[in-house]
Amino acid sequence: MKKLLLLVTIVFVSFTGFAQVNWVPSPEHEQGLPTSVKVFTTSDSLDGKPFRAFYLEADLKDPKLEILTRVGNGKRFTPKQYYEQEPGNVLAVVNTTFFSFADNSNLNLVINDGKVLAPQAAVRRKNPKGADTLTFYPTTGAIGFFRNRSIDVAWAYNVGKKKKTMELAAPYAVNQDGQAAPAPSKKTVKGMKRWKPRVAVGGGPVLVQNGKAHVTAEEEMRGGASFTGPNPRTVMGYTPDQKLIILMVEGRNKGIAEGASLDQLAQLMVSLDCQEALNLDGGGSSALYVKGKDTIKPSDKEGQRPVPAVLVLKYKE
Repeated sequence: MKKLLLLVTIVFVSFTGFAQVNWVPSPEHEQGLPTSVKVFTTSDSLDGKPFRAFYLEADLKDPKLEILTRVGNGKRFTPKQYYEQEPGNVLAVVNTTFFSFADNSNLNLVINDGKVLAPQAAVRRKNPKGADTLTFYPTTGAIGFFRNRSIDVAWAYNVGKKKKTMELAAPYAVNQDGQAAPAPSKKTVKGMKRWKPRVAVGGGPVLVQNGKAHVTAEEEMRGGASFTGPNPRTVMGYTPDQKLIILMVEGRNKGIAEGASLDQLAQLMVSLDCQEALNLDGGGSSALYVKGKDTIKPSDKEGQRPVPAVLVLKYKE
């Protein structure tokens, strides 16, 4: 998405009333981390509401830092369980994709070592004008990590029998003349090209582009209260000097941490100097586990929610 050509009209959001928050280091979570990885926290209010969040910053110029994905292969595990199962010096584990509770399948892109472990899924919804069910093919956002240690956020989709990952210059128009559009392909999308990250995870919507807040929730079919209202959140982005930022927002903890909206997330990531940023699965799924410690308090009463895919940050021995 570095060379962005807008093919659809997208609304920019004004954040004139946004209150800046102050971040401080979290010594508890930085114990055992290399100097290239830092953890910060805040308990400042956010636009007058109780707020609590953490963010991890990883400088990918450190050649010993390693990023990979892990999937449950039909099962779901908590980030703590993935952490305990992973050999080597594991620094952090974080939840990623949206998923189906029915069969534990990932609904967004997952790539590891260049191999597609899960493609972007289609969406089935009832036709508001009839009794039938329509299939839509949204191009939700994904964040990719490349062999040259660069990072990119893109609107991605998998095409063909081999599920080749393609990058689109803008979200795919899922509706055409009131009807569900066909799946994205070179015939239906101009300028679509191969996207070849070594590691990638999807979610959506995209929150930041070219260093500015630019939320594409509607275009990615990311609507409803769970997306627009204040909630626990998981967000990833990167700075111009290729530092990975993982933001974890606590929520549904009345009087202590009430979460953040997508618009607030976008501005938070801009304030952290992110060039691009992406929302991932939030709510009860949000969990960042650093060196054997939780950061935010998970909103599910049972604690960390089992998920079918995570991003793992390791340090080579």
